[in-house]
Amino acid sequence: MIRLFLLSLLTIVGVLWLTLYIGFPDDPGYLLVAFDSYTFETSLLAFLVAIIFGYILIKLVALALKSVNPLRFIRLTRSISDRIRTKSRSDTLEGLLYFARGNWRSSYNLLTKSINDQDGSVINLLAASYAAHKAEEEDASMKCLDEAEAKYPEIISTINLMRAKLLYESGHAEQAALILKEFKNASPNDIGLLKVSKDVYEKLENWSALKKLIPKLEKYKAINSEELEKIQMRIFVEELYQTSGEDEDKNGREAHLNLKKAWKKGPLRFRVNERVVNHYANLLIKSNAKDDASVAIEKAISKEWSNLLVSSYGKLDFANCEQQLKAAEKWLKKRPADANLLLSLGRISMKNKLWEKAKKYFEESIRLSPSAEAYGELNRMLKYLSEDEVNEEFLRNYTDFIDGQLPEISLVDRNEIVQ
Repeated sequence: MIRLFLLSLLTIVGVLWLTLYIGFPDDPGYLLVAFDSYTFETSLLAFLVAIIFGYILIKLVALALKSVNPLRFIRLTRSISDRIRTKSRSDTLEGLLYFARGNWRSSYNLLTKSINDQDGSVINLLAASYAAHKAEEEDASMKCLDEAEAKYPEIISTINLMRAKLLYESGHAEQAALILKEFKNASPNDIGLLKVSKDVYEKLENWSALKKLIPKLEKYKAINSEELEKIQMRIFVEELYQTSGEDEDKNGREAHLNLKKAWKKGPLRFRVNERVVNHYANLLIKSNAKDDASVAIEKAISKEWSNLLVSSYGKLDFANCEQQLKAAEKWLKKRPADANLLLSLGRISMKNKLWEKAKKYFEESIRLSPSAEAYGELNRMLKYLSEDEVNEEFLRNYTDFIDGQLPEISLVDRNEIVQ
């Protein structure tokens, strides 16, 4: 700037000296410029001075612009913006890395810190919500989803799906069901929605809704065959339970008929399943259809041997104990060394008050495979018959197997059938 000023000053002094030297004071000259009806006139000296000053002014402006350099300012602005964006992306990346490692609290803090990053805000909100959920900060988790819904209404179905999933995992299945109900028509074939709906309905034991969902679960392969089989079996069991007469408005006869109809409608593979058959027999007994209950177990055993059903056959209270004994003794001809069957025969013989036969079956069962139940039943019978001396020996053997009373014979819990 100083050199330019000195150069300009020397130029002005030189021009003035030249003007005086060549005689401009005596004859400054004359310049006339005419264009159409416009004219411009001045002295040659004034024109030269104006040109010199114009040149100096242009040089000064150019030098000023060069020192300021707007392009450099623009590049600086971009650089600062890039640094901010890089820092934001760095926070997002660090947050996702913590997310992958399961450090939920640190992940949530970093992801929410860089939430205004244009490229990562949606990811940040959803990931931060899940991280807060895993850190058991449910309010913070839902707040992230609320913010995501407000900023990105175009992906509301994805946000609500995640909301329903997190609510379900937090133990709020009822709220999750309400959310799923609101937008299931918008995305009826979404695999994620189908999976969450399955979990929610199963948690709420809404078997009718789950049954309606099964065709889509199969169609879109949203469930594996093993889980599907388990769910279908549970639905069938629940349908039997609902028609078994627990409804107080139904009488025993009506409940019995409805139960048999529901049984016949069930898939054949379930009607031969030992757990389902056992459950069905218990429901028949509760409906006062004891004959049908014994027949159901007998048919199932004739198709496929089942230790569970053989054991239930000896425990359950059927109407015709004599027929029960005959059926079990026929099985014994084919399986003479079956300790479980001998135990059941001992119990059935006790029901028929055939004490010697019962004692023989219990003792044979113990000889083949000692068990707490066999010792317990024999001990109970001998005590009933007041055979105390013999009873003491079996009592000692019984306590070697179990420390406590003989388990009561009770109806099965339907929840255990599909476990």
